Amino acid sequence: MSATALAEYLILKADQQDTIIHNSRFASGMVTAKYASARRALRAYNANPLRPKNDLEVVKKTLRERAKDPDLRPKAREEALRCAEAIDLFLLAENALGMRALALKEAPRFDEIKIEGVAVSVQPDFLIQPVPTNGKQRVGALMLRLQKAPDPNAARIATREQRGEHRREMARYMVAMLQLLLEQHPELGEFDRDLCFVADARLPERIGAAPDHAARLRAIRSACRQIVGLWDGIMPRASILRKPE
Repeated sequence: MSATALAEYLILKADQQDTIIHNSRFASGMVTAKYASARRALRAYNANPLRPKNDLEVVKKTLRERAKDPDLRPKAREEALRCAEAIDLFLLAENALGMRALALKEAPRFDEIKIEGVAVSVQPDFLIQPVPTNGKQRVGALMLRLQKAPDPNAARIATREQRGEHRREMARYMVAMLQLLLEQHPELGEFDRDLCFVADARLPERIGAAPDHAARLRAIRSACRQIVGLWDGIMPRASILRKPE
């Protein structure tokens, strides 16, 4: 399962947790990640010390022109517009996210890590590797959070606060999973918890490790043990069994 799915599992109620496990178990191997075009553009932009905004403008223009193609499938059109909107949102949030001061390097694609028997995909967008001090290379990582749900801006004030805290809680668990990932890659440097963040463009905030970070690591391991026990008992729902017309 993905780090995002596991983070959400940790903060949802039991019936919603069942849905997370179901969707993770029966996910198609051919699923295309949402916001892929926006993420590629933002990775290249933030890894470039010059931060060339014109590059992002070119990507946005291309995406919006693509969305006008009458032959484009509706889902592809929605994705193109969604990516353009995400880039706009990041640019508005850029100062608040404070990423310019970080030594960012595009992260490679990492193999899944095993947490108490669960294969979890933890994919940071960037590695953070400051100049070595005393001959030691420290390393951290950063994830961009572009996904809309739960959208903190599409609700009443009380619900906005609730949704915002939902996103913050997910981010704190994702930061803990970044530690579990980087500890398995000592060749990248000595893990530094203070260099691990989730940059949420929709809050907009850069979220680091929580004061109860160690307890969250324990909660992740406990949740994975629970998932292993439930996994085989999760049956496919009607939407999975239904044959395509």
